[in-house]
Amino acid sequence: MSFNIFTQWQSVVQIVILWAAVYHAFLFLQGTRAVYLLRGIVILFAAFFIFEKLGFVVLTWVMAKLLTFFVIIMVVMFQPELREGLMRLGQRYEFRSSEKKEVLDKTLKDIVTAANKLARRKIGALIAISRKITLKNYIESGVFLDAELSSELLQNIFYPLAPLHDGGVVISDNKVVAGACLFPLSEATNLDKSFGMRHRAALGLSENSDALVIVVSEENGSISLAINGQLTCDLTPGDLHTILKGQLSA
Repeated sequence: MSFNIFTQWQSVVQIVILWAAVYHAFLFLQGTRAVYLLRGIVILFAAFFIFEKLGFVVLTWVMAKLLTFFVIIMVVMFQPELREGLMRLGQRYEFRSSEKKEVLDKTLKDIVTAANKLARRKIGALIAISRKITLKNYIESGVFLDAELSSELLQNIFYPLAPLHDGGVVISDNKVVAGACLFPLSEATNLDKSFGMRHRAALGLSENSDALVIVVSEENGSISLAINGQLTCDLTPGDLHTILKGQLSA
């Protein structure tokens, strides 16, 4: 009887350890594309465990091979993301709710003010706000700044004679991480013919990441926002602030 109880406790402890390992792996990879592949590996592992318990020999063998294959693919394909996750390991922290709100409010005020003033002067701009999926590859295509975010800085970057006005800006954690970045162009065929390269770049980046991408048109001074492959046009500063706050507060 005591042996059975000991065995049951062993199983519970192993499950807890496994759960903790998976949880920390997700934290380790959070903000990278590799986290989605990790979810697939977890599902395959669960299927492997179930098939093994049910005695399905062939399916267990197939799942074992697939798990090995996907682990290798993950290491090979996502080396940059894994390296970035490793650099962040042990450096994670959370703002208190009041601090998070204060930082978010300042960030939104700076971005919306800059977009509004640029729009009034019909100065084109392309601003990407990073969320969970890293924009590392796009940051590396531009000029690294790591500067404190301000409305004035954004306006100066996109001033027509400024050296960084071409390309996009990446914002993360209330900082302008990089300028003159190259974003992927959308291949959508149903875009309005009046849209230029900035709109296609904004839409393309939103199709390839979860970034919020703001576009200011230099032709008519309109403000647009690309989210998840969808472009919302002719936004007022108030509309832009409301949408951004809803997206970034979620």
